[in-house]
Amino acid sequence: MLGASPRITTRTGDRGRTGDRGPGTSRSGVTLLEILVVLTILAMIMGLTIGVLRNANRDLGVMAAANTVTALLRAAGEHARAENSPAWVSINVDERTAGTLIRETTVMCHFEDNSAGFGRTITVNGPVQVLGRVGQAYLFKTNQTIDCGSIPRYAPDQGLAIEMWFNRAPGTGKHVLASVGSEMEVWVDPVGRVCAKVGNATVNSGTNLVPREWWVYCQAIYNGREIKILINGVEAGSGPCKDYVWKGAAPLVLGAKKDGLTGLMDEVRVSAIVPQDTYALPAQVEFEFPKTVKIVDGEYLIAFDGAGRLDATRHTGEVMITLKSPSASKTLVVTRQGLVRR
Repeated sequence: MLGASPRITTRTGDRGRTGDRGPGTSRSGVTLLEILVVLTILAMIMGLTIGVLRNANRDLGVMAAANTVTALLRAAGEHARAENSPAWVSINVDERTAGTLIRETTVMCHFEDNSAGFGRTITVNGPVQVLGRVGQAYLFKTNQTIDCGSIPRYAPDQGLAIEMWFNRAPGTGKHVLASVGSEMEVWVDPVGRVCAKVGNATVNSGTNLVPREWWVYCQAIYNGREIKILINGVEAGSGPCKDYVWKGAAPLVLGAKKDGLTGLMDEVRVSAIVPQDTYALPAQVEFEFPKTVKIVDGEYLIAFDGAGRLDATRHTGEVMITLKSPSASKTLVVTRQGLVRR
C-alpha cells in the first residue's frame, strides 16, 4: 500500500541480555584504599565524640554536685528557722563530702502529764505541778529532781542540745538545771551566768546574766565541735569542745540532788545532733574556697542561727563555695540572710 510506514518489530528477548555490552563499557567498584580512608575518618569522628561526651559528663558532675550542696544549705537554713535553733552544713575538703548537722529530738516535756514524748515517761522526785508559763510547770526546791530516762547514743561523737524555760527564785547559790550523767551539765551560777559543761570543757554566758523571778528560755547546744549558750534566742557565749567521745547512754535529770534549781521549769527539750544526708562528690569534682577561709582539720562549717541567717559570730560576710572539675566550675553564694545564690 502506497504511503504506509514500514513496520518495525523488536523481540523482547533481545533486550537486557546480560552478555551483550557495547564498546567502552566498564565494571564499577570500591578499592581498598577508599575503604581505609572512610574508616580513618570514622575513627576521627568517634574520637572527637568521646572527648565531647567525657567533658559533658564532667560538666554534669559539677551541676549535680552544685544542686545537692544547694539543697543541703537550704535545708539547714529552713530547719534553723523552723526550730528556732542553730543548724550547720559540714563540708569536709579532705574527704570531699558535705552533710547537714541538725537535731533529732529524743525528749519533749510539756509537763501537762508524765509523758516525755517518744514513748517516754518521767519520774518525779519532789517537784510539784503549778501553773506555768504555758499550762503546767514544775516547782523545784533545791534538792528535787525529775528523771527523764536515758539519752540514747547514736554515735560516739554526736552532739547534744538541752533547751528549757525556767524561772529561778530569789536567793544566792548554784542552780543546776539539767544534766546527762556526768558528761553534760547546765546550771546558773550565783552571779546569774548560764554555764554549760561537756566533758572537761566549760562555757558561760559572760556578762549576759539571767534575772530572777523571770521566765528565761535557755539553750545549751553542743554540736560536736563547740558549745553554744543561747538566752532567749540570742547567743550569749560559746567555746571550743572538739572530739569529745560519749561514754554511752546516760539519764537526763532535771534539777539535782545537790545545788539544784529553786524555782520553776517548763517545756524541756533534748535533742541529739548527728550528721545527716552526707553526700560524696563525683570523682572529677572538688571543693574550692577563697584563701581567707579557714579550714580546720579538713572541715569547713557553715553555721545558721535560729532565724536561718548566717551565724554572724562565725561568718563576717557572705560564704562562697566553688565546685570544680577539669572542664567546669560552679560557685554558690550564701548571703548573710541565709539565701543561696547560684
